[in-house]
Amino acid sequence: MEVEFVDAKSSKSLGKCRVPVDTTLQALKTEVQKLKPALTVHRQSLRLEARGKAPKESETLKTLNVASGAKIYVRDLGPQISWKGVFLAEYAGPIFVYLIFYQRPSLIYANADNQMSLTAK
Repeated sequence: MEVEFVDAKSSKSLGKCRVPVDTTLQALKTEVQKLKPALTVHRQSLRLEARGKAPKESETLKTLNVASGAKIYVRDLGPQISWKGVFLAEYAGPIFVYLIFYQRPSLIYANADNQMSLTAK
């Protein structure tokens, strides 16, 4: 079965590929990456229509009723951040900011060198 990959935004052809009927969409993503290395598997969203919803990656071409010579639209999702990066930015970031305030208050507050008043103690 031959499938043509088309950019969903510009409708330009990215290339054609011969695949078996029982190929999953996940395997098709690796084929798109071979055709266009800038589009990694994590940046792609495959669709049957240019503005349609993306089916699950585990579905095969046979279950989606894709005929030979059909167009599969590829949308670039842009760079993706890992969950580890999200975790570090969300939880470790505030800890580091707190440590800066605690260790070097003179960097943040202008009068940190002055003695604390007796009423504040």
